[in-house]
Amino acid sequence: MADQDTEHSISLRQVDAGDQEFLLEVYKSSRGDDLRGLGWDEDRIDEFLGMQHQAQQRFYQNDYKHADDEIILLAGQPAGRLIVERRDNEIRCVDLALLPPLRGGGVGTLLIRTLQDEAKQANKPLRLQVIRFNRAVTLFERLGFVRTSETGTHLHMEWKAPK
Repeated sequence: MADQDTEHSISLRQVDAGDQEFLLEVYKSSRGDDLRGLGWDEDRIDEFLGMQHQAQQRFYQNDYKHADDEIILLAGQPAGRLIVERRDNEIRCVDLALLPPLRGGGVGTLLIRTLQDEAKQANKPLRLQVIRFNRAVTLFERLGFVRTSETGTHLHMEWKAPK
């Protein structure tokens, strides 16, 4: 759990054009281990992840046109990315990614709990999808999310405020 100092030092700001290099860094830092397991060399992994990042950006722009795309700041320094789309029937956490040194320190938990509070106030479910083997699955389950469906690669999860 984030301590009070961490909680007060977390802020968000809108992504701007100057953030593209940072967003690529966050993306690459959250993927690639499975490719290393296949024996790929680092140059090939880097190139592949660059292409995947571009594809993901296009997907987000096409499928989440009304999403808030924000940089997570910790003590004023870029620490990750949060994309949330607030819809009539749900709040959708599209992406939450932190740089490696900040994972497991309570920042993600705090951000998800903030979204849960918002969902509760709006009387809407909070939904997300996560890569099946991502260690964040256990975080989401600990925070009360349940699996609603799955594909070969992803789990679809939902949280509803207790009645």
